[in-house]
Amino acid sequence: MGPNTLIQVLQDERLLSGESASSATLKLLTGGFWNKVYRLRTVDKLGLDWVVKQFVQVPVNPMFPILPEAEYAALQFLQGRACAPNPVAFISDSPAGSLLVYEYIRGSSWDGGLAGAATLLARVHRIPVDAFARNAFRQLATEPADLLGHAQRMLDCHATAVSDSVRALFPSGALQIKAPVGRPSLVHTDCGPGNMVSSPEGLRLIDWQCPGIGDGLQDVVTFLSPAMQILYGYPVLTQEQEQQFLQAYFTALDAPATNTPTVQARLACTRAAHHYRFAAYCAMRLQDTAGSDEKTSRLYSVALAAELQVLQQLHIQGQDA
Repeated sequence: MGPNTLIQVLQDERLLSGESASSATLKLLTGGFWNKVYRLRTVDKLGLDWVVKQFVQVPVNPMFPILPEAEYAALQFLQGRACAPNPVAFISDSPAGSLLVYEYIRGSSWDGGLAGAATLLARVHRIPVDAFARNAFRQLATEPADLLGHAQRMLDCHATAVSDSVRALFPSGALQIKAPVGRPSLVHTDCGPGNMVSSPEGLRLIDWQCPGIGDGLQDVVTFLSPAMQILYGYPVLTQEQEQQFLQAYFTALDAPATNTPTVQARLACTRAAHHYRFAAYCAMRLQDTAGSDEKTSRLYSVALAAELQVLQQLHIQGQDA
């Protein structure tokens, strides 16, 4: 389906008037792993500046599933909270497939500011989960045993030495940990630096295509994950940078409704399980793409090596038991 089809769909859905449609231009944006994302602009009196996300049919990703309705719900839930783009509309079925339309955020990719990234995540995680959120989003695994079980299922996709290299660092002590989530949060789950946009109004999170309700620390570990930094083309954070991020996050999170010391303790208890799951995902993806996309497979190989190094460090520090 070409740009003209997309514009026609938006006109048929009464999102574009005839005047707006005739002056509209679509530009394909780069950076997305799966879906096609366009910037739509009009030169009529409305001067529209939107993103049109066209969802594609791909095999279900066990770590980052594509959930179009949930992405629209996330933008609705976050509207007016200075966290994400403002939604315009969601079209579940059209000749161009499922489409999500939201306001374009003028800005650039994440500028490397750790305090800004940490504060943004804390702002999302402080929002109380209401009935709308409970009904709109999936429930995420939060306990170490469940996270490790998910990792094992991904490793079982390939009976190879690569999968065994991850199993060798299985944090068995994490199975005994019981650290309940104090207050559930909306979790982005894919909050790598490539999904942060630095705008004049501040940092914003985009690509909410696989959100869920769960433990906000999942986003924290995701951002700190060396695999996520590598996959989005950024250098792995140093220990000093990591501590800077965590300090800013817990400072911004601190509120009467948040027991920050408990959240800090939970991070120490659950971190190894999260990194083990990331390692399992990288092992699965590098093997899934080995015969069809050598460049992607090599990238995941580098990301896996970085995650294994973190697991080794946590083992030495005694944080995997």
